[in-house]
Amino acid sequence: MEFIQSKTNPKVKFAVSLNEKKYRLANRMFLIEGAKMLEMGLKANLVNTIFTTKELKNVDSAVKIYKVTDEIIDKISSEKNPEGIVAICDFPKWENDYSKLKKIVYLDDINDPGNMGTIIRTALAFEYDAIVLSKNCVDIFNSKVISASRGGIFIEPIFTDDLEKFKNKDIIVSALSDKAISLNDVKKSDNFVLVLGNEAHGVSENTLALANQVVKIDISESIDSLNVAIAGGILMNYLK
Repeated sequence: MEFIQSKTNPKVKFAVSLNEKKYRLANRMFLIEGAKMLEMGLKANLVNTIFTTKELKNVDSAVKIYKVTDEIIDKISSEKNPEGIVAICDFPKWENDYSKLKKIVYLDDINDPGNMGTIIRTALAFEYDAIVLSKNCVDIFNSKVISASRGGIFIEPIFTDDLEKFKNKDIIVSALSDKAISLNDVKKSDNFVLVLGNEAHGVSENTLALANQVVKIDISESIDSLNVAIAGGILMNYLK
């Protein structure tokens, strides 16, 4: 195990760069933090490098491990109180044969990392086959998304594509629209796409135009809407 104690070491500088989206995309790598996330990343066979202040066991010999100082962990980490483990992972590679996917969640410009991570975690909990993102969604390898997903980022297949690719499925759009019917009146399907919209603006007009069904959740008149991750959880559970 190599020991690194300089914060200007090229390997440390490279890891720090992965806190920025452009470098994650350019290198197709991202950062994870903590023992639990490392365990899941190793299980998914995506970890290529580990920086740690702790002794680690049962790590594949192909994974590079660097013993570092607390100061270096602090430099790489995006957490206020890091655990002492930061790892570099390769982007997951998922088979995008959409014909095999029966239950999909489509996210139309979701931009809050906490919401994104929670939706990923919830889709995994309710056994949805995949999540598909519009091109303007928040980066799924943002540290807050990864944290909120509780490791779901390693398990749930996630793609970026246009909703039009799924015209052969029942497209169910969640929206506060005059066209919307109550969730209780939705016709369930075994081959569908559930669409959730942007936190501030909802779904786009183009998205609404593709809908087979537009649905709303009946709530008290004392409040105008639900958080998208909460609404998504209710809809995913009902439609699963």
